[in-house]
Amino acid sequence: MEVIKIVEQEVADKIDTQYVSAQFPDVEDVCITFLCTLDDQEEDEWIDDDGTHYFTIRLPYDLVKRSDDVRDFMVAIVKERLGEAA
Repeated sequence: MEVIKIVEQEVADKIDTQYVSAQFPDVEDVCITFLCTLDDQEEDEWIDDDGTHYFTIRLPYDLVKRSDDVRDFMVAIVKERLGEAA
């Protein structure tokens, strides 16, 4: 599983993509992109020609900014989205 982020600088350190990826060591052909920005980018989901399943997940900027640790929240969202995709 590949996990990347597109985030505002103020919250970048809170979006721990390595932690999330480590929670799913057996998941292959999935790419998660976490968005935590002040603009209106939307969540999305698609499968490319190679069979890789892409998820774009929006994290609420205000929640992330005021939280000390959002890693468990991020993992819960990924679990939910992977369950819906199964």
